[in-house]
Amino acid sequence: MKKIILLLTIAAITSTFFACNSKKTKEQSASSEQTELPPSLQKASTELKLIHLSDKEQKELSIETMVVSNNFIDYTVSAPGVVFPAPNHGSIISTPINGQINKVNKFEGQWVRKGEVLFEIQSLEFGTLVSEYLQAFAEERYQTNRLSRIKQLVEETITSTSELERATAEYDRASASVRASYSKLKAVGVSDAEIKAFTEAENIDPLLKISSPIDGVIEKNFVELGQSVNALENLSRVLDTRDVLVRAYLSPDDARLINVGDSVDILKREKAENLLSATITSVNPGLDESSRSVIANILVPTKDGWPKPGENVRLSISTSSQREIIAIPVKALTYDGNDPVVFVKKSVGVFEKRFIGVSEIRDQSVFVNSGLDKGEEVAVSNVFSLKALSRFDIIAEE
Repeated sequence: MKKIILLLTIAAITSTFFACNSKKTKEQSASSEQTELPPSLQKASTELKLIHLSDKEQKELSIETMVVSNNFIDYTVSAPGVVFPAPNHGSIISTPINGQINKVNKFEGQWVRKGEVLFEIQSLEFGTLVSEYLQAFAEERYQTNRLSRIKQLVEETITSTSELERATAEYDRASASVRASYSKLKAVGVSDAEIKAFTEAENIDPLLKISSPIDGVIEKNFVELGQSVNALENLSRVLDTRDVLVRAYLSPDDARLINVGDSVDILKREKAENLLSATITSVNPGLDESSRSVIANILVPTKDGWPKPGENVRLSISTSSQREIIAIPVKALTYDGNDPVVFVKKSVGVFEKRFIGVSEIRDQSVFVNSGLDKGEEVAVSNVFSLKALSRFDIIAEE
């Protein structure tokens, strides 16, 4: 009887153990099924995968391919531009001294030549400068003659050497005074011819003549006849619009592609026939603070007065890669998760799913920096069908 009870107890314990093990196995299996991600969300595998197409699939898909090559790639960058006066082609005319506008010789819109007188300013300050120069000039002339006489007397041993030394020092002081007075007159814009005329004239009219430093058109006069002006006050602005500076505003990505010497087409937004051709003169090294753009500068002669400073234009910049690179059509590219993928033809009806490195995507081209070699063929049609077929284990081989 005891043996029977013992056997029944052992049988009950064994049954309970196997039941628990079975339950645990089912729970683990269910847990595994619940945590497994769908194929579309699983991390992309970089292992070799081949897609084998049947004769029927080859006929239905009719996949087109292209041979990969590495070349210098030409592309076009479009950018907005604004026209400015060219360097050294615009000038602000200001008065160097205090005075009163006595005469206005040129008005807005008129063409002026370099050196042509624009304004005449009556100024007591200018009269004082002329007076100082004439006094210094007269003193120098006197000291020159005196020094010459003393040199002659010294040679004849009539005068001592010390007298000659004093005369020489006084002449040097007079000469320095003339140079200082001359510099002051030149600083306010008086020409050599005018300075010479002061020494020959009997009466001096204290009128300072303000001339244009460049050829150009009077854009704006800031003063009127009879107006009192202070030193360094603006009188006028002259622009030479035969050449202009066009500034192209580029995004940082586009700016990386632009180089000095690249050709540029300049046109109006509305009318493409108003077109000028030029080249990139320089590219600013940093971002413009206001526009957050990289500025490329283009110096260009105007054509029939176009474009004018302040005008908005449209720019088409033609550039090329600095080295040979591999480029494939955008339609050849797809993604597995976040990884770029192409399908490389290995043989008839066989394609390899290939992960590649992409440096840039522009217009209709993808620039590849790794994963493809020159001479390989990539699919350029029905790429999404190949991607779908690559998901099935019965077709894709590892």
